[in-house]
Amino acid sequence: MGRNTTADKTPLLQDAEQNIGNSEYVFPQPGNVGVCIPQTNPPRILNLGSGGSAAGQTLSVVFGLSRILESTYNPYPGFPGPITGILEYGNGGRSTRVEFDLTVGPFSGALNVASPAIEPQDGLTTVTVPTGVLRAYARYDNLLLAPVLGTDPPQSLAQLSGVAPVGPGGPVAVTNPAGGPNLIVPPEPVLVKAMASYFTKPHAKVYKTVWCYCSPQIAGAPAVQVTSPYIVGGFANFAFFNLPAFTRKVKVLRFPTSVGLAVLLHNGIRPVDFVTIAGGLTAPEINVIGDECIIGISSSPDAVTMLALVCEIGI
Repeated sequence: MGRNTTADKTPLLQDAEQNIGNSEYVFPQPGNVGVCIPQTNPPRILNLGSGGSAAGQTLSVVFGLSRILESTYNPYPGFPGPITGILEYGNGGRSTRVEFDLTVGPFSGALNVASPAIEPQDGLTTVTVPTGVLRAYARYDNLLLAPVLGTDPPQSLAQLSGVAPVGPGGPVAVTNPAGGPNLIVPPEPVLVKAMASYFTKPHAKVYKTVWCYCSPQIAGAPAVQVTSPYIVGGFANFAFFNLPAFTRKVKVLRFPTSVGLAVLLHNGIRPVDFVTIAGGLTAPEINVIGDECIIGISSSPDAVTMLALVCEIGI
């Protein structure tokens, strides 16, 4: 085995070519239809270490996220989000990645009208990983809907049902205070910051929300049955989705809540567990145990106008 050089042992946060903190503007996904594939190059916020580092540490990354009010990027505030944080970590030669929700900080003022004289508050998320190299990214997931497993090319529930979806961050129809037609408020860009430190203990849970369907937020919005013509593991009439890496619990959100759901947990080879969510009840948290990595959902014969999986990430 080769001997590590002194250069290989430079601690991550003493890399003269990098900084422990940085920020980037992130913008909504382009287009006006639901897409399954995210943009391939989200903004890189941190880039710490080089391949083969022998000075790995337990490293915490604090993500800060705020709405912005300035003429260049966001002269007319709208509704932000959802925003995903991404960490790639490992030893350079081998690495993995984890995705999680970033909390959007509020403006001081009305919900969709900022006060330009007030510095916006950050929403904060802390993640701790053992690593020798670290890359931090952020992705704006508006108009990004999870693909149904088995579809080729990848298709969302909206595409399978032939309806035009709207991202969970907008555009949103809001009441016009001056009267007349509703105002259509677009999703707004945000400023994402990331700061790194050693051995920081996180004090909050981390989640990742997988949006499966979100119809336009107007009267008469299209509702769809959560079913799929594709069969996974011998099961038909279920729409199957990947669970994010490190998922420990999952809560299935749907609207209207009167819709009952059948939920199937699967390990990619065979079904492992089955849960029924009765209509009218608050959705329970479902433990994800063993090698469960896929979730199947069916709402037949009822239909939903919103479906999302809120996953607790165990990192």
